[in-house]
Amino acid sequence: MKIGELAEQSGIAASTIRYYEREGLLPKAQRGANGYRAYDGCALERLELIQLGQSLGFSLDTIRALAALKGDDQKNGMLETLEARLQEVDRLSAILEAQRLSLLQTKGQLQSGWQQGESLRHKVLARHRDPAAGAPDAGTPAPDAAASA
Repeated sequence: MKIGELAEQSGIAASTIRYYEREGLLPKAQRGANGYRAYDGCALERLELIQLGQSLGFSLDTIRALAALKGDDQKNGMLETLEARLQEVDRLSAILEAQRLSLLQTKGQLQSGWQQGESLRHKVLARHRDPAAGAPDAGTPAPDAAASA
């Protein structure tokens, strides 16, 4: 099939298909006597793999490595990659949940402090600077450091 047909069937723009081909995600298409790209049915399957990988948050390098595998190796590689991505998502979820709790705590302290006439600096910023007061971990910048960046 021609690139336009492949684009229509896959829902992927022809320019993106050409990009995937240049990046080695899609095998080079055969060229007809007229110079047009000609793709076989495997190209559509490969594009589906690329779309699936992207929807799951895989990098193009990871998708390229999976696409290079065949048969059981590809199935096993996909399962291993899915497991690694699940672990990464779990780690990121834990970080986001900790940040969420910190945001809620800070919001509550701000509201409470403001109702009592306290300034922003009074308690909340002190908590972020004083390790004994439950400051965020070293990977979280203090609020004023982020503002000055």
